[in-house]
Amino acid sequence: MKNYYFSMPKFFSVSDLQRNYSALLKDIKQSDQPLFILRKNDLEAVVLSPKLYQKFVEKLQILEEKEALLAIKAYKKEKREKKLKRLTDINDLFSENEN
Repeated sequence: MKNYYFSMPKFFSVSDLQRNYSALLKDIKQSDQPLFILRKNDLEAVVLSPKLYQKFVEKLQILEEKEALLAIKAYKKEKREKKLKRLTDINDLFSENEN
């Protein structure tokens, strides 16, 4: 997989996108890099090829699974150490006494 974080980002204005839509879409597919769309020098949108989007989705799923596994591991450790608390109210989730 390419390293997308160290390549020079491609910035185009909304006007450029309107004028050169076909060429920019072709470039996105060929380079497999995101295209940043600016309006008045503010980021308006990011356009990704379907392939790159799918890679981001897959990485996000992996990160979410790792986070869930870490939460399960923490739960099991707290259960084993008898540090679990029974909640009596939904507000107990947001109490100031959390570590």
